[in-house]
Amino acid sequence: MRRNSIFLLSILLLVFFGLVACADNDTADTEKEEKKIFDPEPNTEAAQISSYNQERMDEQADMDADILAEYKEDSYTVKNPFVKLDPYDTSPLSALVMFETQNPVTTEVSIGGEKYAETITNKWEKAETQHVIPVLGLYPGQDNKVEIIVTNEEGETTKSEVTITTDALPDDFMETTLVEAHQEAMADGLTYIVPTSGYLYAVDANADVRWYSSERSRLIFTRLNNGHYLQTTRQDDEKQYNELIELDMLGKLHHAYHIDIQGYDENEDNLIHHEVIEMPNGNLLATTHEPDSDYVEDHMHEIDRETGKTTQEINLRDVMPGDAPDDYDGKNSDINDWIHQNAIWFDESDESILISGRSQDIILKVSYPEGELKWILGADEKWPEDYKDYLLEPKGDVKFPAGQHAMKFVDKPNSQDNPNIKDMILFDNNEVFMRGDRDISEDYSQAIRYQIDEEAMTVEQTWAYGEDRGESFFSHIIGNVQYLYDDDNIILNSGATKDENSPTGTTGRVVEVDANDADSGEIFELEIQGKDPGAVEFTYRTWRLPLYPDREWDFSLES
Repeated sequence: MRRNSIFLLSILLLVFFGLVACADNDTADTEKEEKKIFDPEPNTEAAQISSYNQERMDEQADMDADILAEYKEDSYTVKNPFVKLDPYDTSPLSALVMFETQNPVTTEVSIGGEKYAETITNKWEKAETQHVIPVLGLYPGQDNKVEIIVTNEEGETTKSEVTITTDALPDDFMETTLVEAHQEAMADGLTYIVPTSGYLYAVDANADVRWYSSERSRLIFTRLNNGHYLQTTRQDDEKQYNELIELDMLGKLHHAYHIDIQGYDENEDNLIHHEVIEMPNGNLLATTHEPDSDYVEDHMHEIDRETGKTTQEINLRDVMPGDAPDDYDGKNSDINDWIHQNAIWFDESDESILISGRSQDIILKVSYPEGELKWILGADEKWPEDYKDYLLEPKGDVKFPAGQHAMKFVDKPNSQDNPNIKDMILFDNNEVFMRGDRDISEDYSQAIRYQIDEEAMTVEQTWAYGEDRGESFFSHIIGNVQYLYDDDNIILNSGATKDENSPTGTTGRVVEVDANDADSGEIFELEIQGKDPGAVEFTYRTWRLPLYPDREWDFSLES
């Protein structure tokens, strides 16, 4: 009996200590998770180039209140819902649908059920009685039939259909032409087109426009972790694009920031000129200019998401050789555009950033926010001796980038077991500014994939697409490349190819290909042109993204 009691006590003690150990592990895991958020102390000496635009947010609150008041004037059911097309005057192919049900139900909407149409659906799994549903993906200039399906806890469904009539696209909209589409091999989502200025928009696999923003836009389109997106804009009476705004896909404004860079020529409109990325702490890191400076496009500033204050600043003149800015005599040297920073990428593994310097034909990796140089991807040419140790050494035949854009790491490196191995893709415009192979400069543009060993300081070229297409694929400016993880595809944009058949003389070419076999042919291809000689010429970037955010989206008028 005593032996049994001792045995039982032992078991209880083991369970107790096991629970304690689990609790300790849970606490340790929680602390570990908390430590993962990279949030450096603000730099009190950073130039303040940003502020929160509360006036804009107050206007948004008034719009929400007006919509809610209009809705409450009557009662709406799933068979007779409240429908408001483009509720915020920013997203003309979107609508807000609202209704009540007596019992909690889940909701699903479906757009595009007609023959030859591409259907877009979204489902809200949480059972509710109050339903506030964003409807996205309407066709322009059509009577769109939208199916609404609600399902109760017993699995019983009720269906209803509403017709939403949209206006035709604006006359100055870009022309998107489908070259080919093998839909069975394409990655899911819409293809988002970001012109140098004009309308942000997205097309489906048939090249039909299914979403666009009527907000004035310039270069920037960044999808955020919460499903919203960033763009730069300006008011009609402003010359500079001096606003950075965060919206959801229905067009509701969630944050707004005013950008003011003193001393920057008011006739130059791109205060935030190429890129804004979201940092792990939620803040926004933007390519900018130094206030009251003789140089342009060689700075970046971090903006606090909640307050709008500038929290960090990096000056690339502190990273590069001291004589690099004044020795530069290439394109745009007359305005001291000596590095032309056109892309940023944050590497959480070692809290550093990648920087594309187009005018110098280089990719830099520097610590953040200290700005200490880690390595350089670029040709071994025109470097002082004390910088040559930072150059990545090529393994085998490596085409170094020239006038490049849009570098980024792929999160599935070829050697998963080696944290020093990094898999990088970029768009190589292949126009030499300072260093590189001048014999082939401007012959073609391409996407390139590199494997970088950060410990051995080596680089190997593992994949490329575009060279075989020759001069017809050459873009002297702009471009993008994106790795599509679910399908192992890559989508790229050669955004300013010469084309004598285009009204503007240029065509943007968007291509989706196999990330493991560049010779297997095009999976998807678009051509994008302005409609007349004076139209927007260039396709700055393109992305493949879901229309509805790839996460739960509990839309509300009251937040």
